[in-house]
Amino acid sequence: MKSKVNEIFKYFLDNKIKNVLLSISSGVDSLVLLHVLLRTREINNKLNISLFHTNYNFHNKSNDAELLCRQISSKFNLKLHLLNKKLNNKNFEHNARKIRYNEIFRLVKEYNYDKVLTAHNYNDQLETLIMKDNDNANWISRIGIRKKNHLLYRPILDINKKQIYNYAKKNNLIWIEDSTNKDISFTRNKIRYLISKNRYKKIYYNNLIKLKNKSDVKYFDYLNKFKKNSKDFILRKSKYFIEINLNFLDFFSSLETKLFFNYLVSSSFKDEALKITDSHWFNIYEIIKNGRNGISINLSNRILLQKERGSIIISIPRTLNNKILINDENETYNWYDSHISFKSFENNDMNIVPINLIKNGSYISHWKKGDKIRLKNSTKKISDIFINNKISNYDKLYYPVIRGNKGNVICVPNLATMYYSKFNKSKCLSLIMKKGDLK
Repeated sequence: MKSKVNEIFKYFLDNKIKNVLLSISSGVDSLVLLHVLLRTREINNKLNISLFHTNYNFHNKSNDAELLCRQISSKFNLKLHLLNKKLNNKNFEHNARKIRYNEIFRLVKEYNYDKVLTAHNYNDQLETLIMKDNDNANWISRIGIRKKNHLLYRPILDINKKQIYNYAKKNNLIWIEDSTNKDISFTRNKIRYLISKNRYKKIYYNNLIKLKNKSDVKYFDYLNKFKKNSKDFILRKSKYFIEINLNFLDFFSSLETKLFFNYLVSSSFKDEALKITDSHWFNIYEIIKNGRNGISINLSNRILLQKERGSIIISIPRTLNNKILINDENETYNWYDSHISFKSFENNDMNIVPINLIKNGSYISHWKKGDKIRLKNSTKKISDIFINNKISNYDKLYYPVIRGNKGNVICVPNLATMYYSKFNKSKCLSLIMKKGDLK
């Protein structure tokens, strides 16, 4: 495993990785990986290792496994995150994985971990490839477990179980065997049992690996294609959203679109990735092709897709602003990516605001459903003003609206200004709205 220590050290060094989270079960795989990481830390004293353990209260040694994690954490002075959940047999593997990874990604954001490490090994890879083959999965699924996938890094994916046990015994490691791994009512355990009984021929394994390697090549070809051509479809982009022209549908199939979205999300939003089931993707793709404008659907817990006129906007959550009080005409007020200031009135200015309103508690806020503004010959809904000016549903959420101290709309910058029957330009200011970097 010395070469593995050097490999991890180099990977961390090349990618400036200093703060890692290891998902640990107290089984032999994760404890061997921890031992390797501790050896890596000996040659990289800036490496910070934290642990994450989930107790599902599912087998008779669940509490022993948690206790061992606590002891290891204390012995090596490692931060330990514990999650305690009680799950039943129904769809256990799927539910356990979902709970575990949701918590992992929450911890990543809270503690700014650079990478999450898991102890998947070569045997896990073979089991996964057999499961995908049994399901007659598409080529992308036949890639199997990826060694590097966004935030995830699986350093011992090329190490088999026999090597892992040999290393553990040689270094006198203590681990806990999960008795449920022998329960062949679980699909993976059944395949593991069949492998142990030599029910699969070597040529079958070789063919699975060949298919995996071909899928890897095809996948990276697509990534290079997306990297080269994505600018042809991107209309706007920020750290919070990306807008793409719907004409990409003329170039990509359903599966290619799914890959394209994965590429856009992982390359545009820090620490974000998509994991969409085939059935959910079918619904998403139908909405993209045939759904009405304005409809939205979740791509994941944090990622939203909205269909606009001729485009798709993919976005992540933003912290919503409270209202901002306007109390100084010489100040600049920042509202998301809009910067609002005031100057002396000029005849051709669109945004007119009486000075007395600024001094009497006017403020900037979000648009609300039902908002109206009084114009010269009518009262108009703000929603209609947005529609007439082709403001997207996404942009409406963050567009600034200027209100008087009673909450009435007095200006929608660059779109509409309240009509004043007793207009006196000497008592008015012009409002200026500029776009800048997003907060």
